[in-house]
Amino acid sequence: MEINVLKFGGTSMADHQTWKQVLEIIKNYEYPVVIVSATARTTRQLVEAGQLAAQGKLKQAHEISESIKDRHNKIVADFLEENPHKKNKLIKDSCARNTEAKISKLNKLLTYTERQGTLSPQMKDAIASIGEQISSYLLAQCGLALDMMTQHIEARKIIKTDAEYGKANPNILQINQRCGSLETVLESGFTPIIGGFYGESPQKTITTLGFEGSDYTASLIGGAVNAKTIEIWTDVSGVYTSDPRFIPEAKPLKEMSYFDATEMAYFGAKVLHPSTLKPAQERNIPVFVKNMFKPEEPGTKIIRESTHDLDVLAMSFKQNMATLTISAYETVMGYSFLTKVFTVLERHRLAVDAVNTTEASVTIALSDSELLDQLSKEFIEVGSVTLERDKGLLTLIGCSVNSAKKLTNQIFETLDNIPLDLISFSKEKRILNLVIKNEQLIETAQRIHKKLF
Repeated sequence: MEINVLKFGGTSMADHQTWKQVLEIIKNYEYPVVIVSATARTTRQLVEAGQLAAQGKLKQAHEISESIKDRHNKIVADFLEENPHKKNKLIKDSCARNTEAKISKLNKLLTYTERQGTLSPQMKDAIASIGEQISSYLLAQCGLALDMMTQHIEARKIIKTDAEYGKANPNILQINQRCGSLETVLESGFTPIIGGFYGESPQKTITTLGFEGSDYTASLIGGAVNAKTIEIWTDVSGVYTSDPRFIPEAKPLKEMSYFDATEMAYFGAKVLHPSTLKPAQERNIPVFVKNMFKPEEPGTKIIRESTHDLDVLAMSFKQNMATLTISAYETVMGYSFLTKVFTVLERHRLAVDAVNTTEASVTIALSDSELLDQLSKEFIEVGSVTLERDKGLLTLIGCSVNSAKKLTNQIFETLDNIPLDLISFSKEKRILNLVIKNEQLIETAQRIHKKLF
Protein backbone atom coordinates (compact mmCIF):
# COMPACT_ATOMS: atom_id res chain seq x y z
CA MET A 1 0.00 0.00 0.00
CA GLU A 2 1.54 3.31 -1.13
CA ILE A 3 0.26 5.99 1.24
CA ASN A 4 0.35 9.71 0.45
CA VAL A 5 0.13 12.07 3.42
CA LEU A 6 -1.53 15.37 2.46
CA LYS A 7 -1.56 18.41 4.71
CA PHE A 8 -3.82 21.42 4.06
CA GLY A 9 -3.15 24.71 5.86
CA GLY A 10 -5.39 27.52 7.10
CA THR A 11 -5.85 29.22 3.70
CA SER A 12 -6.91 25.85 2.25
CA MET A 13 -9.57 25.67 4.97
CA ALA A 14 -10.79 29.27 4.59
CA ASP A 15 -14.34 28.77 3.25
CA HIS A 16 -16.73 26.30 1.63
CA GLN A 17 -15.14 26.79 -1.80
CA THR A 18 -11.65 25.92 -0.59
CA TRP A 19 -13.08 22.91 1.27
CA LYS A 20 -14.50 21.67 -2.03
CA GLN A 21 -11.09 22.20 -3.66
CA VAL A 22 -9.38 20.26 -0.87
CA LEU A 23 -11.78 17.32 -1.23
CA GLU A 24 -11.36 17.31 -5.03
CA ILE A 25 -7.55 17.10 -4.59
CA ILE A 26 -7.93 14.22 -2.11
CA LYS A 27 -9.99 12.26 -4.69
CA ASN A 28 -6.88 11.93 -6.90
CA TYR A 29 -5.10 9.62 -4.43
CA GLU A 30 -5.72 5.94 -3.81
CA TYR A 31 -4.53 5.86 -0.18
CA PRO A 32 -4.45 9.41 1.23
CA VAL A 33 -4.05 10.32 4.89
CA VAL A 34 -5.23 13.91 5.32
CA ILE A 35 -4.03 16.41 7.95
CA VAL A 36 -5.81 19.76 8.23
CA SER A 37 -5.19 23.02 10.05
CA ALA A 38 -7.84 25.14 11.69
CA THR A 39 -9.81 27.43 9.37
CA ALA A 40 -8.08 30.72 8.53
CA ARG A 41 -7.69 33.11 11.53
CA THR A 42 -9.30 30.68 14.01
CA THR A 43 -6.19 29.83 16.07
CA ARG A 44 -5.34 33.52 16.49
CA GLN A 45 -8.91 34.21 17.61
CA LEU A 46 -8.83 31.33 20.11
CA VAL A 47 -5.61 32.59 21.69
CA GLU A 48 -7.04 36.12 21.78
CA ALA A 49 -10.16 34.79 23.55
CA GLY A 50 -7.94 33.06 26.12
CA GLN A 51 -5.99 36.27 26.73
CA LEU A 52 -9.19 38.29 27.14
CA ALA A 53 -10.55 35.75 29.64
CA ALA A 54 -7.31 35.97 31.63
CA GLN A 55 -7.79 39.76 31.77
CA GLY A 56 -11.30 39.31 33.17
CA LYS A 57 -13.01 40.18 29.88
CA LEU A 58 -15.09 37.00 29.72
CA LYS A 59 -17.96 38.59 27.77
CA GLN A 60 -15.63 39.59 24.92
CA ALA A 61 -13.98 36.15 25.02
CA HIS A 62 -17.40 34.49 24.70
CA GLU A 63 -18.27 36.80 21.77
CA ILE A 64 -15.22 35.45 19.95
CA SER A 65 -16.22 31.83 20.63
CA GLU A 66 -19.73 32.59 19.34
CA SER A 67 -18.32 34.12 16.15
CA ILE A 68 -16.14 31.02 15.61
CA LYS A 69 -19.21 28.80 15.98
CA ASP A 70 -21.25 30.94 13.55
CA ARG A 71 -18.46 30.99 10.96
CA HIS A 72 -18.07 27.20 10.96
CA ASN A 73 -21.82 26.63 10.80
CA LYS A 74 -21.99 28.98 7.80
CA ILE A 75 -19.15 27.18 5.98
CA VAL A 76 -20.97 23.86 6.40
CA ALA A 77 -24.36 25.35 5.36
CA ASP A 78 -22.82 26.97 2.24
CA PHE A 79 -20.97 23.77 1.34
CA LEU A 80 -24.08 21.59 1.61
CA GLU A 81 -26.20 24.10 -0.29
CA GLU A 82 -23.77 24.00 -3.24
CA ASN A 83 -23.42 20.20 -3.07
CA PRO A 84 -26.94 18.74 -2.71
CA HIS A 85 -27.12 15.18 -1.34
CA LYS A 86 -29.80 13.06 0.30
CA LYS A 87 -27.64 12.83 3.47
CA ASN A 88 -27.23 16.60 3.82
CA LYS A 89 -29.70 17.06 6.69
CA LEU A 90 -27.99 14.32 8.72
CA ILE A 91 -24.57 15.81 7.89
CA LYS A 92 -25.66 19.33 8.86
CA ASP A 93 -27.16 18.14 12.18
CA SER A 94 -24.07 16.10 13.00
CA CYS A 95 -21.78 19.07 12.24
CA ALA A 96 -23.90 21.47 14.32
CA ARG A 97 -23.90 19.09 17.33
CA ASN A 98 -20.14 18.61 17.16
CA THR A 99 -19.39 22.33 16.81
CA GLU A 100 -21.78 23.15 19.67
CA ALA A 101 -20.03 20.60 21.92
CA LYS A 102 -16.56 22.00 21.07
CA ILE A 103 -17.66 25.61 21.64
CA SER A 104 -19.30 24.60 24.93
CA LYS A 105 -15.97 23.05 25.99
CA LEU A 106 -14.16 26.22 24.88
CA ASN A 107 -16.47 28.41 26.98
CA LYS A 108 -15.77 26.27 30.05
CA LEU A 109 -12.02 26.66 29.47
CA LEU A 110 -12.45 30.43 29.11
CA THR A 111 -14.49 30.63 32.33
CA TYR A 112 -11.81 28.63 34.17
CA THR A 113 -9.10 30.94 32.74
CA GLU A 114 -11.00 34.01 33.95
CA ARG A 115 -11.21 32.56 37.48
CA GLN A 116 -7.48 31.78 37.47
CA GLY A 117 -6.63 35.28 36.20
CA THR A 118 -3.88 33.90 33.95
CA LEU A 119 -3.59 31.93 30.72
CA SER A 120 -1.30 29.04 31.64
CA PRO A 121 0.65 27.24 28.87
CA GLN A 122 -1.47 24.13 29.48
CA MET A 123 -4.74 26.05 29.19
CA LYS A 124 -3.46 27.96 26.13
CA ASP A 125 -2.82 24.63 24.34
CA ALA A 126 -6.26 23.28 25.26
CA ILE A 127 -7.90 26.43 23.87
CA ALA A 128 -5.70 26.83 20.76
CA SER A 129 -6.27 23.23 19.60
CA ILE A 130 -10.06 23.60 19.32
CA GLY A 131 -9.78 25.04 15.79
CA GLU A 132 -8.27 21.82 14.42
CA GLN A 133 -10.69 19.69 16.45
CA ILE A 134 -13.62 21.44 14.75
CA SER A 135 -12.25 21.76 11.19
CA SER A 136 -11.12 18.13 10.86
CA TYR A 137 -14.50 16.75 11.96
CA LEU A 138 -16.50 19.10 9.73
CA LEU A 139 -14.38 18.46 6.61
CA ALA A 140 -14.74 14.69 7.07
CA GLN A 141 -18.52 15.10 7.33
CA CYS A 142 -18.67 17.33 4.24
CA GLY A 143 -16.75 14.68 2.28
CA LEU A 144 -19.79 12.42 2.73
CA ALA A 145 -21.85 14.92 0.70
CA LEU A 146 -19.51 14.21 -2.26
CA ASP A 147 -19.93 10.43 -1.76
CA MET A 148 -16.39 10.19 -0.38
CA MET A 149 -15.63 7.72 2.40
CA THR A 150 -13.97 10.30 4.63
CA GLN A 151 -13.58 9.40 8.30
CA HIS A 152 -12.60 11.71 11.13
CA ILE A 153 -9.78 10.39 13.34
CA GLU A 154 -9.11 12.16 16.66
CA ALA A 155 -5.47 13.35 16.65
CA ARG A 156 -5.07 12.67 20.39
CA LYS A 157 -5.34 8.94 19.69
CA ILE A 158 -2.26 9.06 17.45
CA ILE A 159 -0.02 12.03 18.30
CA LYS A 160 1.48 11.27 21.72
CA THR A 161 3.86 13.83 23.20
CA ASP A 162 5.55 14.94 26.42
CA ALA A 163 4.01 17.71 28.56
CA GLU A 164 6.09 20.59 27.15
CA TYR A 165 3.08 22.81 26.47
CA GLY A 166 3.38 25.16 23.49
CA LYS A 167 6.15 23.15 21.80
CA ALA A 168 5.59 19.54 22.79
CA ASN A 169 8.10 16.86 21.82
CA PRO A 170 6.55 13.86 20.05
CA ASN A 171 6.86 10.32 21.40
CA ILE A 172 7.96 8.70 18.13
CA LEU A 173 7.68 5.12 19.42
CA GLN A 174 4.06 5.57 20.53
CA ILE A 175 3.14 7.46 17.34
CA ASN A 176 4.59 4.68 15.18
CA GLN A 177 2.55 2.11 17.13
CA ARG A 178 -0.68 4.12 16.93
CA CYS A 179 -0.40 4.77 13.18
CA GLY A 180 -1.07 1.11 12.45
CA SER A 181 -4.77 1.94 12.95
CA LEU A 182 -4.60 4.36 9.99
CA GLU A 183 -3.54 1.54 7.67
CA THR A 184 -6.57 -0.47 8.86
CA VAL A 185 -8.84 2.50 8.05
CA LEU A 186 -7.30 2.82 4.56
CA GLU A 187 -7.60 -0.90 3.87
CA SER A 188 -11.31 -0.62 4.70
CA GLY A 189 -11.66 1.94 1.91
CA PHE A 190 -11.93 5.02 4.15
CA THR A 191 -9.87 8.23 4.01
CA PRO A 192 -8.68 9.37 7.47
CA ILE A 193 -8.96 13.11 8.18
CA ILE A 194 -6.98 14.28 11.20
CA GLY A 195 -6.52 17.67 12.88
CA GLY A 196 -2.89 18.80 12.86
CA PHE A 197 -0.99 20.90 15.42
CA TYR A 198 -2.07 19.12 18.63
CA GLY A 199 -1.56 15.87 20.50
CA GLU A 200 -1.82 14.37 23.96
CA SER A 201 0.58 14.21 26.91
CA PRO A 202 1.05 11.20 29.24
CA GLN A 203 -1.29 13.02 31.67
CA LYS A 204 -4.05 12.89 28.97
CA THR A 205 -3.94 16.69 28.57
CA ILE A 206 -3.83 18.42 25.17
CA THR A 207 -0.48 19.69 23.91
CA THR A 208 0.48 21.60 20.77
CA LEU A 209 3.52 21.16 18.53
CA GLY A 210 4.27 24.87 18.06
CA PHE A 211 3.82 27.34 15.20
CA GLU A 212 2.82 25.62 11.92
CA GLY A 213 2.59 22.38 13.92
CA SER A 214 0.21 20.82 11.38
CA ASP A 215 3.19 20.33 9.04
CA TYR A 216 4.95 18.49 11.84
CA THR A 217 1.90 16.27 12.41
CA ALA A 218 1.92 15.38 8.69
CA SER A 219 5.61 14.52 8.75
CA LEU A 220 5.35 12.45 11.96
CA ILE A 221 2.49 10.43 10.48
CA GLY A 222 4.25 10.21 7.10
CA GLY A 223 7.32 8.77 8.80
CA ALA A 224 5.25 6.36 10.89
CA VAL A 225 3.38 4.89 7.88
CA ASN A 226 6.50 5.07 5.64
CA ALA A 227 4.55 7.20 3.16
CA LYS A 228 5.38 7.40 -0.53
CA THR A 229 5.23 11.21 -0.30
CA ILE A 230 4.36 13.92 2.20
CA GLU A 231 2.63 16.84 0.50
CA ILE A 232 2.20 20.26 2.10
CA TRP A 233 -0.62 22.04 0.24
CA THR A 234 -0.57 25.80 0.73
CA ASP A 235 -1.43 29.02 -1.15
CA VAL A 236 1.94 29.39 -2.95
CA SER A 237 3.55 27.22 -5.62
CA GLY A 238 6.36 25.81 -3.50
CA VAL A 239 9.27 27.19 -1.50
CA TYR A 240 10.40 30.50 -3.00
CA THR A 241 13.81 32.15 -3.21
CA SER A 242 12.38 34.49 -0.56
CA ASP A 243 9.04 35.45 0.97
CA PRO A 244 6.86 36.48 -2.01
CA ARG A 245 4.66 38.63 0.25
CA PHE A 246 7.59 41.03 0.69
CA ILE A 247 9.74 40.21 -2.35
CA PRO A 248 7.45 40.27 -5.43
CA GLU A 249 10.26 39.01 -7.73
CA ALA A 250 10.80 35.86 -5.63
CA LYS A 251 10.63 32.64 -7.68
CA PRO A 252 9.66 29.09 -6.66
CA LEU A 253 12.48 26.54 -6.37
CA LYS A 254 12.05 23.25 -8.26
CA GLU A 255 14.06 21.24 -5.78
CA MET A 256 16.05 21.58 -2.57
CA SER A 257 17.62 19.39 0.09
CA TYR A 258 16.09 18.57 3.48
CA PHE A 259 18.99 20.46 5.05
CA ASP A 260 18.48 23.71 3.11
CA ALA A 261 14.69 23.60 3.55
CA THR A 262 15.08 23.08 7.32
CA GLU A 263 17.54 25.95 7.62
CA MET A 264 15.22 28.18 5.62
CA ALA A 265 12.29 27.35 7.91
CA TYR A 266 14.43 27.89 11.01
CA PHE A 267 15.55 31.31 9.79
CA GLY A 268 12.07 32.70 9.24
CA ALA A 269 10.51 31.21 6.08
CA LYS A 270 6.84 30.62 6.88
CA VAL A 271 6.22 27.74 4.45
CA LEU A 272 7.35 24.90 6.75
CA HIS A 273 7.67 24.14 10.47
CA PRO A 274 11.43 23.82 11.27
CA SER A 275 10.94 20.28 12.62
CA THR A 276 8.82 19.11 9.68
CA LEU A 277 11.53 17.48 7.64
CA LYS A 278 13.26 15.37 10.30
CA PRO A 279 10.83 12.39 10.25
CA ALA A 280 10.74 12.53 6.42
CA GLN A 281 14.54 12.68 6.23
CA GLU A 282 14.95 9.67 8.52
CA ARG A 283 12.79 7.56 6.16
CA ASN A 284 14.01 9.32 2.98
CA ILE A 285 10.44 10.34 2.05
CA PRO A 286 10.19 13.14 -0.56
CA VAL A 287 8.29 16.20 0.66
CA PHE A 288 6.40 18.36 -1.85
CA VAL A 289 5.21 21.91 -1.22
CA LYS A 290 2.32 22.58 -3.60
CA ASN A 291 -0.30 25.22 -4.41
CA MET A 292 -3.87 24.05 -3.81
CA PHE A 293 -5.19 26.82 -6.09
CA LYS A 294 -2.90 25.62 -8.93
CA PRO A 295 -2.65 21.87 -8.28
CA GLU A 296 -1.24 21.23 -11.76
CA GLU A 297 1.98 23.13 -10.92
CA PRO A 298 4.87 20.90 -9.73
CA GLY A 299 5.73 22.92 -6.61
CA THR A 300 9.00 22.30 -4.78
CA LYS A 301 10.40 18.81 -4.23
CA ILE A 302 12.48 18.37 -1.06
CA ILE A 303 14.83 15.38 -1.01
CA ARG A 304 18.03 14.17 0.67
CA GLU A 305 20.55 15.25 -1.97
CA SER A 306 19.94 18.27 -4.15
CA THR A 307 22.75 20.09 -5.91
CA HIS A 308 22.62 23.51 -7.53
CA ASP A 309 25.14 25.72 -9.30
CA LEU A 310 23.78 28.98 -7.90
CA ASP A 311 25.82 31.41 -5.79
CA VAL A 312 22.90 31.46 -3.31
CA LEU A 313 19.86 29.17 -3.18
CA ALA A 314 17.44 31.29 -1.14
CA MET A 315 17.06 34.11 1.36
CA SER A 316 14.90 34.33 4.46
CA PHE A 317 14.55 36.94 7.17
CA LYS A 318 13.22 37.41 10.68
CA GLN A 319 11.85 40.59 12.19
CA ASN A 320 11.76 41.57 15.87
CA MET A 321 15.18 40.26 16.81
CA ALA A 322 17.63 41.47 19.46
CA THR A 323 21.38 41.24 20.02
CA LEU A 324 22.98 40.50 23.36
CA THR A 325 26.67 41.20 23.84
CA ILE A 326 28.35 39.75 26.94
CA SER A 327 31.94 40.80 27.68
CA ALA A 328 33.94 39.11 30.44
CA TYR A 329 35.00 41.36 33.32
CA GLU A 330 38.58 40.13 33.12
CA THR A 331 40.69 37.93 30.88
CA VAL A 332 39.33 34.41 31.13
CA MET A 333 39.82 31.14 29.33
CA GLY A 334 37.45 31.22 26.33
CA TYR A 335 35.85 27.86 26.97
CA SER A 336 35.02 28.78 30.58
CA PHE A 337 33.38 32.05 29.56
CA LEU A 338 31.39 30.54 26.68
CA THR A 339 30.24 27.62 28.82
CA LYS A 340 28.72 30.04 31.34
CA VAL A 341 26.97 32.03 28.58
CA PHE A 342 25.44 29.00 26.88
CA THR A 343 24.46 27.39 30.19
CA VAL A 344 22.16 30.38 30.85
CA LEU A 345 20.67 30.07 27.34
CA GLU A 346 20.11 26.34 27.81
CA ARG A 347 18.37 26.89 31.15
CA HIS A 348 15.82 29.13 29.40
CA ARG A 349 15.67 26.89 26.30
CA LEU A 350 16.46 29.83 24.04
CA ALA A 351 17.56 29.24 20.46
CA VAL A 352 20.35 31.43 19.10
CA ASP A 353 20.12 32.41 15.43
CA ALA A 354 23.58 33.90 14.92
CA VAL A 355 26.66 34.22 17.07
CA ASN A 356 30.01 36.01 16.99
CA THR A 357 32.69 35.24 19.57
CA THR A 358 36.13 36.22 20.75
CA GLU A 359 37.94 34.75 23.77
CA ALA A 360 36.32 37.23 26.16
CA SER A 361 33.13 38.43 24.48
CA VAL A 362 30.18 36.98 22.61
CA THR A 363 27.38 38.60 20.60
CA ILE A 364 24.25 36.55 19.99
CA ALA A 365 21.20 37.30 17.87
CA LEU A 366 17.90 35.82 19.03
CA SER A 367 14.16 36.52 18.91
CA ASP A 368 13.14 39.44 21.09
CA SER A 369 10.95 38.73 24.12
CA GLU A 370 10.32 39.99 27.65
CA LEU A 371 12.58 37.15 28.82
CA LEU A 372 15.65 39.00 27.52
CA ASP A 373 15.48 41.54 30.36
CA GLN A 374 15.67 38.67 32.87
CA LEU A 375 18.44 37.10 30.80
CA SER A 376 20.48 40.32 30.88
CA LYS A 377 20.35 40.29 34.71
CA GLU A 378 21.59 36.70 34.83
CA PHE A 379 24.45 37.45 32.45
CA ILE A 380 25.72 40.21 34.77
CA GLU A 381 27.34 37.43 36.83
CA VAL A 382 29.28 36.40 33.71
CA GLY A 383 30.26 39.83 32.36
CA SER A 384 29.04 43.26 31.29
CA VAL A 385 25.90 43.11 29.14
CA THR A 386 24.59 45.19 26.24
CA LEU A 387 21.06 44.45 24.99
CA GLU A 388 19.96 46.02 21.70
CA ARG A 389 16.42 45.57 20.45
CA ASP A 390 14.62 46.39 17.15
CA LYS A 391 16.93 44.25 15.04
CA GLY A 392 16.26 42.13 11.98
CA LEU A 393 18.07 39.00 10.79
CA LEU A 394 18.69 38.38 7.09
CA THR A 395 19.91 34.89 6.16
CA LEU A 396 21.34 33.68 2.85
CA ILE A 397 20.98 29.89 2.51
CA GLY A 398 22.89 27.49 0.27
CA CYS A 399 25.79 29.89 -0.30
CA SER A 400 28.46 28.56 -2.66
CA VAL A 401 31.76 28.50 -0.75
CA ASN A 402 33.61 29.10 -4.06
CA SER A 403 31.64 32.31 -4.57
CA ALA A 404 32.00 33.58 -0.98
CA LYS A 405 34.28 36.48 -1.89
CA LYS A 406 32.10 37.54 -4.84
CA LEU A 407 28.99 37.22 -2.65
CA THR A 408 30.46 39.36 0.11
CA ASN A 409 31.41 42.08 -2.36
CA GLN A 410 27.90 42.08 -3.88
CA ILE A 411 26.27 42.28 -0.46
CA PHE A 412 28.43 45.15 0.78
CA GLU A 413 27.79 47.04 -2.47
CA THR A 414 24.05 46.58 -1.90
CA LEU A 415 24.17 47.53 1.79
CA ASP A 416 25.85 50.81 0.87
CA ASN A 417 25.30 53.02 3.97
CA ILE A 418 23.25 50.53 6.03
CA PRO A 419 25.16 49.70 9.24
CA LEU A 420 25.69 46.01 10.08
CA ASP A 421 25.42 44.88 13.72
CA LEU A 422 26.66 41.35 13.16
CA ILE A 423 27.83 39.17 10.29
CA SER A 424 28.52 35.44 10.51
CA PHE A 425 29.29 32.80 7.89
CA SER A 426 29.25 29.02 8.30
CA LYS A 427 31.20 27.16 5.62
CA GLU A 428 29.82 23.81 6.78
CA LYS A 429 26.18 24.95 6.69
CA ARG A 430 26.69 27.37 3.75
CA ILE A 431 24.78 30.08 5.62
CA LEU A 432 25.51 33.80 5.82
CA ASN A 433 23.73 35.81 8.54
CA LEU A 434 23.42 39.60 8.68
CA VAL A 435 21.90 41.54 11.58
CA ILE A 436 20.66 45.05 10.81
CA LYS A 437 18.05 47.49 12.14
CA ASN A 438 14.51 46.11 12.02
CA GLU A 439 13.18 49.15 10.15
CA GLN A 440 15.70 48.59 7.33
CA LEU A 441 15.20 44.82 7.04
CA ILE A 442 12.55 44.56 4.30
CA GLU A 443 14.09 47.22 2.07
CA THR A 444 17.54 45.64 2.47
CA ALA A 445 16.12 42.16 1.73
CA GLN A 446 14.50 43.51 -1.46
CA ARG A 447 17.76 45.11 -2.57
CA ILE A 448 19.87 42.03 -1.86
CA HIS A 449 17.35 39.71 -3.58
CA LYS A 450 17.40 41.93 -6.68
CA LYS A 451 21.21 41.83 -6.74
CA LEU A 452 21.71 38.11 -6.09
CA PHE A 453 18.71 36.45 -7.73
